[in-house]
Amino acid sequence: MRVLVLLCLALLRSEALELCDTAGPCSCDRSWGKLNCYCTSTEKKELVLSPSVVPKGTAHIRIQNCYRVHVLPHTWVHHREMRRVEFVNIEELIIESNAFSWNETLALEPFPQPGLVVSTVNSSIPEIPSYTFNGRITGITFHNVSIGTIRAFAFASLYNTEKVELSECVVTTFEAQAFKKFSLEKLHIIGGHFRDSVPSRTWVDLEVDNELLIERVTIESIHSSAFIVHGPKTFRLYGNYFGNVEGEAFRIKMHGKTLIQNNIFKTLAKGAFISISTEDSVIKMKGLQRLQFENNTVGHFESGCLLFNMTSFEVQLDNVVLNLTCSCTLLETWGSELSSYSPLQGQQNSPPQMDASDRFWCQEDTAEKNGRHYIKFKDYSQQCILVSGLHMFIIITVTCSLLLLVLVLIVIFLWNRYRSRHQRRWISVPGTPSNDKKTKKNKGNNVEKISANGQDSRLTVVVPDGRTYRETELHVIVERTEPIVEHEYVDTAIDERAKKIVQ
Repeated sequence: MRVLVLLCLALLRSEALELCDTAGPCSCDRSWGKLNCYCTSTEKKELVLSPSVVPKGTAHIRIQNCYRVHVLPHTWVHHREMRRVEFVNIEELIIESNAFSWNETLALEPFPQPGLVVSTVNSSIPEIPSYTFNGRITGITFHNVSIGTIRAFAFASLYNTEKVELSECVVTTFEAQAFKKFSLEKLHIIGGHFRDSVPSRTWVDLEVDNELLIERVTIESIHSSAFIVHGPKTFRLYGNYFGNVEGEAFRIKMHGKTLIQNNIFKTLAKGAFISISTEDSVIKMKGLQRLQFENNTVGHFESGCLLFNMTSFEVQLDNVVLNLTCSCTLLETWGSELSSYSPLQGQQNSPPQMDASDRFWCQEDTAEKNGRHYIKFKDYSQQCILVSGLHMFIIITVTCSLLLLVLVLIVIFLWNRYRSRHQRRWISVPGTPSNDKKTKKNKGNNVEKISANGQDSRLTVVVPDGRTYRETELHVIVERTEPIVEHEYVDTAIDERAKKIVQ
């Protein structure tokens, strides 16, 4: 049925003029099989490519500077000599489903034939529909192209493909399974911006024999299992900006080394890289492969975000920058959460965890400085120890000083109290007017001046004329007198009278 439809289309358009027979912008070099279409900037020329308008024997077609180019389904189906199709500076490139289906046969051929190379540069594509590219396509390149939507199965059932490259492209939307189940040598995604999130299974069941490269791309979000790729000898993730990377975003079975360098991860979920592993056959033949995670910046993260499959790789982790302000209280927690990579559950002989303090960096508080400055966890931890030690010393010193001050105040208070109770008071006789006033003022309170043993603690000092001079020497002689007991005085008087009577 499909063959009949193609024959009908060919019969209906058999009388259509080829591009070389019109007076349009196209010119043909039949000796070399080249077709060049160059539109001037003054006219908005539209070209429609179909099986009937492409001349027979054309091997290379180049369309440049046209306003709109419309590629119909199965345009190249009868052109087995076609090797290269180029679109340059096309304002609007409209592609139909099966537009680049070429030599879809799977029959074995005695001599391998080269496939079709499709290149699009500095153009705009509203949509790449399903089944646009299939068959024997050697290379597909998009450079500086704005793409609206890439539908499911847009790149599917490709054979003998060497390279698929998206370079400096802006893609608004990916549908799941946009790149579905084909083999190729190299998959390069270099530069550009993926505005919407990359859904799960966008690149699914791809067999990459040589290199998987994602470099300098801005990706807003990568969902789990967005990349399901088998067999690359090198996987390089370099210089990208990722808004959000979910757990197990990369499910890649490696045949070689993995390099994750100079990337910025705004948000990194737990186990984002845990599904990157090495084929068992490669481990048996070549041993553990190398995985380098270096010079990457991490913003917000979940515990275990740097969880790697260490049964497949020898992990080299270094210079991981945490884009958060350093905190003495959180430093140890961050280190344990970031460095919690270990073998999968159930594995034995787990290697010791690396020292996080020498491999991770955080942002210093630069409120008083210009720009940002980062410091290793190890160095900042030492600063925290010094600062905490200084704080402890200050606290201890201040506490001891306060205790000593309180003790001194207590001693002074007790000493003053003791002196006030036991000191001797000297009274000049004859008393001065001031002394008389004090005596009158304290009249009736003389009981307070009697010591505990019932005696007056005040001592009398007799000064001649009540005056003192510079040359006056004051010698205080304390004299004590005891009162005469009354009954002793009576007995003595009676004895004396008795003696007189006797005489």
